[in-house]
This record gives sequence, structure tokens and C-alpha cells, in this order.
Amino acid sequence: MAELYCTARSLFLYTTELIEHPLEGVISAGEPDYERLVSEVRGFLRAQRVRGPLYLGLSSEYLLLRTALFPELEGFPLAEAVLAEAERSPFWGQHELNVDYELLDVVEEHRRRVLFAAMPAQAAGVLSRRLRLRRLEPLPLAVWRASLAQFEGRGSWIVLDGLSNSMALFEQGRLSDFRQLAHPLDEGGRALADEVGRSLQLFGRYEPVEAAWLFGLPEPPPVPEGLPAHEVVQSAQPAVLKAAAWRREPPWLDLRPRRRRLGEGLPREAQRALLWSSLWLALGLAGYAALGVQLRQQRALNAGLSRDIARLEAVRPEQQTPLPTGVTTALLERVTRALPEGTWLDGVQVDEFKLVLRGRALDPRKPQVLARRLAAPPAWTQWDAEAEDYMWEVTLELPQ
Repeated sequence: MAELYCTARSLFLYTTELIEHPLEGVISAGEPDYERLVSEVRGFLRAQRVRGPLYLGLSSEYLLLRTALFPELEGFPLAEAVLAEAERSPFWGQHELNVDYELLDVVEEHRRRVLFAAMPAQAAGVLSRRLRLRRLEPLPLAVWRASLAQFEGRGSWIVLDGLSNSMALFEQGRLSDFRQLAHPLDEGGRALADEVGRSLQLFGRYEPVEAAWLFGLPEPPPVPEGLPAHEVVQSAQPAVLKAAAWRREPPWLDLRPRRRRLGEGLPREAQRALLWSSLWLALGLAGYAALGVQLRQQRALNAGLSRDIARLEAVRPEQQTPLPTGVTTALLERVTRALPEGTWLDGVQVDEFKLVLRGRALDPRKPQVLARRLAAPPAWTQWDAEAEDYMWEVTLELPQ
């Protein structure tokens, strides 16, 4: 596996040593030329005789990376809200976008802070197809994940990333917020320290952090005088990014195009219909046909599913065999309400005195959330490398 980090001016490749390749003409009038970027990357990799799975981290000149607060609105999925926010960008909003997001925290009862990234869908497709990428994400994320290992056990720290000229705040081992810095990190100076201090106040922190990590390639940024941190660590070691680039732990995003699975991102009503259909099939009461149409757009997928839901309701027998002992309509409603965002069902099985739920998730933590909501034992999860998501299973004890 190879890791490639791309800024507006350079490509950085680390194998046994760090190799830098200058870029010219890839950014013109502030707009990236992705076809030229692909040509430069392919030529560079051929010259270095690099093959196999490739990680590509892109700086902010090539994509949009933001945090934002989103209200929790009934009937308006978070994915739709994130896409709508990304499309508000005056530069990136003129394109059809690929978007990925991650929930950072719940600020209030009905407000969530989200980290999200977006880039033109056509560009993401060209990069993924021609470079055979295994991950495509904003460049700072690998640096942020590497900082988790560097400062494990610390209560708070900041990451000043010279590759993307950004600052990120971590508290209690989690990303709190980040922003692009106006002052160049490679210039250092008191003005930079003042901007870092103001940024911490914008994040709601008024005390110095325990540590500051200044990371850059091929050299670390200089230490500015007056930096609000009790300890300062400089690093220009690309080896610390190698494992972090591939690690699937927050914060991580992937902007490669991917085919959505049946049921992913659908409203609870659609999930409820799938749950009933799976249960009838599991009990041998009916053999309803599964949806056979895979549509590109989520709205088209929802429309097709709605038609099939109506068809299923029309052919459902008036007299149905009673459900097994302990399986009630209230229990099924409880299961559908407990499903977190980014989690969907593949099937249901009644096994003696247990109800076994099986499905897929984009985040391995979500099945555990489902298990806690249902007061069930911890969920079984397993990464599916081919499908690039997580299989899970939750078992409920049925009352007798």
C-alpha cells in the first residue's frame, strides 16, 4: 500500500523515504484541474515504480472541508442537510457533489456538530477510477488521526498542520473543531500565535492547551512565540502518517463514489416496510420479491421503494398467521425507532426464544448504539472489505 499527500504545490510520497514531486499548473485561478492532477500522479507513481492500493489525501484547494451545526428535523435526514449545506458553497456548489460526513458531538438536544467534506462527483470518479484509490479524503484527517497516537492520554492538544495550513483542537481524545488559518504556518511569528489564541476562543476554550503538535513535510513549521500551549512538539516524520492514513477511526471520511445499498439512508417508514417483509420471509409466511432496481440517486431509490411498499401492502393477506410468542407489533416498532443514522437492516430471524436482527452499518459504533437502545447484549460486528461497510447482528431475548 502507498500513501500520497497532495497540496497545491507538491506531491509527497513515502515508501522507505520521503519523495517530493513539485506540481505546476494544477491550480489555475483558484480552480483545480483534476485531469492534470491525475496525469501528474500517474507519471510520478510510474517513475517511482509504485503499485497496489493507494491512499490519496487532498489539501483544501481540491475540496471542501467544514464543521457546522445541524438541527435535528423530523423527516429530513442528516445526509440531505449536509448535502444542502455543501451546495451553498459559492465555489463548490456549482458542481454535483460527493459528500461524506461524521457526527462530532451533540451540542444541544436537537443540534448536532458535524464534520463534512465534499468535492465534485465527476472529479472524485476520475480520481478513483484512474488511480484505483482505496481511500480519498481531505489531507488533514490523516495528520489528526496520527496525533491521537502521539498524544494519547492528554486532555487537550492542538494540531498545526503545515500541509493544509490548518489548526485543529482535540479535547478528551476527540476532535472538537478546526479552521483554516489566515496566517501562513511556515512564517511563524507573534501574529500566528495571536491567531491561534483567537481560534481557541472561537472554539470555546480560553485556557492554553496541554500540548501543540506542529507537523509539516519536508520540514515542520517553526514554533511561534507565545503559542498558547504548555508543551510544543515539532514533527516532520512521514512514517507516523502511514498507519494513520488507513486507520478507520474518527475522524475519517471517504469521498470515493460508492453504490448505496438497499435501505441505506431511507426514512423510518421505509425501514419499517423492509423489517416486516424480512420477518414474513423468515417465518415462511410470504415470499415477497425484493427490490431489483439499483438507482443512482437516493431520491429515485426512495420513489421506487415507495411503489414496492404500496404493492406489498396491496397483496398482504387479510388473515395472517399469528406472530411467534413474544414478537409483537410494538416490538417491531421499537426496533425501527431505535435504528441509528447510517444503519440499516438486511434480515430478521426468530430463533427459539430470540429475535436476531442482521444488517449493515457505515460506522462500527452504530450497532452498539442500537444494542444499547434495545437493552440487548453488545452487537457482533465485522468489517466487510468487499462491500466496504460493517456487518452486524443484534440478538433480543423474547418474553415468554
